[in-house]
Amino acid sequence: MIHENIGTTGHLMVIASFVTAALATFSYFKATQASDELSENDWKKTARTLFIIHLFLVIGVASSLFVIIYNHYFEYHYAFTHSSLALPTMFMISCYWEGQEGSFLLWIFWQAILGVILMIKNPKWESPVMTVFALVQTFLTSMILGVIIPWIDLKIGSSPFLLLREAQPDLPVWSLQPNFIPKDGRGLNPLLQNYWMVIHPPTLFLGFALTLVPFAYLIAGLWKNKLTEWIKPALPWAAFSGAILGIGITMGAYWAYETLNFGGYWNWDPVENASFVPWLVLIGAIHTMIAYRNSSAALKTSIILVIATFILVLYSTFLNRSGVLGNASVHSFTDLGLSGQLLIYMFTFLLGAIILAAYRWKNLPKDEKEIGIYHKEFWIFVGASVLALSAFQLIFTTSIPVYNKIAEAFGMVSNMALPADQVAHYSKIQIWIFIAVAVLSGIGQYVWWGKLKQSTSFKPLYSSLLSSVLLTVIVINFEKVY
Repeated sequence: MIHENIGTTGHLMVIASFVTAALATFSYFKATQASDELSENDWKKTARTLFIIHLFLVIGVASSLFVIIYNHYFEYHYAFTHSSLALPTMFMISCYWEGQEGSFLLWIFWQAILGVILMIKNPKWESPVMTVFALVQTFLTSMILGVIIPWIDLKIGSSPFLLLREAQPDLPVWSLQPNFIPKDGRGLNPLLQNYWMVIHPPTLFLGFALTLVPFAYLIAGLWKNKLTEWIKPALPWAAFSGAILGIGITMGAYWAYETLNFGGYWNWDPVENASFVPWLVLIGAIHTMIAYRNSSAALKTSIILVIATFILVLYSTFLNRSGVLGNASVHSFTDLGLSGQLLIYMFTFLLGAIILAAYRWKNLPKDEKEIGIYHKEFWIFVGASVLALSAFQLIFTTSIPVYNKIAEAFGMVSNMALPADQVAHYSKIQIWIFIAVAVLSGIGQYVWWGKLKQSTSFKPLYSSLLSSVLLTVIVINFEKVY
């Protein structure tokens, strides 16, 4: 018996979640434009109701997909492709986000939860911040919409609730057995049958979802001309995002160490780089935001880095899911025809943020005081710059397949290839950047605690510098570390 009801219900809830996210975006936008408090509260109340309904619909969609996987409804393409009867429950959870649609759904779920938390926690910023949040949710839910507009032959999203006969209509079996149901599925990729893959993707996608919070506060601040006030509510969320995203990346590195033949925790794989680069920029943004909070310095740098962090998350999503890295990475997704949607999603927020920042740029307050080398804010800025340099080198090389695609689109031939020895290529530059980070971290401690002053110059560093050089010489010679 084909269990069509659960799939139909799930698909209807996907459509409803898309509609409620779009309506919540409109309602929150109207609340920001309201001319009086009564009208604002009415629109805000409507928007809150819609967004909460959206959350429950997302939970319903997620539950429907898990029921299909857990009960082995192999008549569904998603269950057949990613699960099998032999898998224990733990790995059936991993099946959930092995596919693109399931991982998008995980991302949507986290952002819906975060949206409701922000709605309750900071009502003063609710309308502009939630306008951004609801708009992002609208774009994300469109990725799993699975709707075809026939008169223009346009497919929007890829549904996780397609029956096998709908996903693969040309198979000969349908003419013989219209209600054929496979007895077993293809199963989970053996490389993903690891306990780290049960907890790594949820942690990583929570980190991705959290990067939206400081970005939403920034956009709200620029939009409502609160050019400095956004830093205070955004900074704790940025720090939390940095911690969670860093933990998620570390979990992925340990999975690679245990499961793949990398020979270590990190191989500079393009998909690894795509998640690592936004984290580097985010850490730089956190530092400059702290510098502004302490001394009203580096506001413009903070704006640039916060925008860059969120856009790089979207760009890494494009790299991972467009199929452009299909031949370059061991764990990128294949193309589901979402490349165009992903590009529209990314460029909507990139251009919107740039235009808004450019419009407000001349009104941004200038640094209140000159920052010299004996100020801790100077070293924070230098550290952020080094992290940004590291991110640039990584993303520039990782994007080589994208350059080839762009050249093809313009009728040109491009034979650029990713480095044959990725470890050697990246490490010869990144190792010096990491040494710079270590040195700056050491100097930064002396500056932060007031040990390094103009009156003492760099004298407090001498004993530490001599000790470290001596220890290095000893280790190199006695442990034969070359």
